[in-house]
Amino acid sequence: MEKQELIKFLDDIFIPIGFKRKGNNWIINGEEISKIINLQKSQYSNSYYINYGYIIKKLPLNGFVNHVDNRLSSKNELEYRRIVDLLDLEFEISTEERFSELEKLIRNKIIPQMESTNNEQDILKILKEKEFLYMIPPNVLEYFNLKA
Repeated sequence: MEKQELIKFLDDIFIPIGFKRKGNNWIINGEEISKIINLQKSQYSNSYYINYGYIIKKLPLNGFVNHVDNRLSSKNELEYRRIVDLLDLEFEISTEERFSELEKLIRNKIIPQMESTNNEQDILKILKEKEFLYMIPPNVLEYFNLKA
């Protein structure tokens, strides 16, 4: 499978719900926040990661890609392994099966959070639900009066 096939597949999911693609990113710019989905290539193999997160427009990025980020993943070891395999373009699986499973994962894990996060208060709610905050930029924690 080629990267371009994966990009077209992601276009077909994200563009109909309002995202615009720029390179390997799909973006929605709102009044208070921007929502970003990113396709990242592994340095070590023909594997990819699907990252997603938010930029708070009032705050500088200070070298970060976004202020709050996530990755398509799972705490369940079997599901995590399957996600890794599905995003490894060398993994032997039919394109139809790969895309069917990836679409279910994206529609269950990424899209609900993206659709329900529309302002700074929604981001604060996400931050309060996180187990650890040490990966959140210090200016974001300060802005929301949170401690890592």
